[in-house]
Amino acid sequence: MIHETFSVEGTPDLEVRFESGRVEVRDGPVGKVDVKVDARSPGFIVEQRGNAILVSSDKSSSWLSRGSAYVVIETPSGSDLSVSVASASVEADLPLGKTEIKTASGDIDINSAETLVVKTASGDLDVRSVDRALRFSSASGDLRVEKASGSVVATTASGDVHIEDTDAILEMSTASGDAYITRFEGRSASFKAMSGDVDLGIPLGSNVDLDVTLLSGKLRLPDSEPRGRPPERQMSIRAKLVSGDFTIYQE
Repeated sequence: MIHETFSVEGTPDLEVRFESGRVEVRDGPVGKVDVKVDARSPGFIVEQRGNAILVSSDKSSSWLSRGSAYVVIETPSGSDLSVSVASASVEADLPLGKTEIKTASGDIDINSAETLVVKTASGDLDVRSVDRALRFSSASGDLRVEKASGSVVATTASGDVHIEDTDAILEMSTASGDAYITRFEGRSASFKAMSGDVDLGIPLGSNVDLDVTLLSGKLRLPDSEPRGRPPERQMSIRAKLVSGDFTIYQE
């Protein structure tokens, strides 16, 4: 077992690199970063350079370092985080700053982040909120978000996308995955899909500039609102689908 506690000034910058296992990032006191590692590799590294903390199974500059480990980090809210793993899962229960995660098969659970970039093969991503920008790239992993602002770019093969509430600029591309946006209040959204369906919920009082191209799928639109007061918001929606259905509903 490795246990190190570091004093930091300003925003900690955490970098974690190893092959398999689990990473837990927890909320800790200001000015300190506490790291615990249960690792198989005898040469596991935990070191500090200024506000940067490195947790790695070796000193290789490659994004994939060998070794299995269970890593627990307690760090102040707003810390930046970079994780590069193969089959490890990642969980963070505190608000993070700039966050980047690369993994093959591990699931990811994030409380919140200022910006979040995730590249995964089969791992799922669950996140409560993203303030400025979310980038998600996956083969079969799903994306589930409660609240997203700023911009969201999601690319999947067979993975689904679920977003509960967003006022972000959306850009989504899927092969067979479906996209479900429960409430969209942003200015623009674009969707591309082969066989996936798209369900998009918009608030009453929205004026929509709509451009949808479907090859064999169905387009379903809400009933027109009675004319009266001017629309509360203007939005642009673009979609190109091959065999999937595109549905817009109002709530």
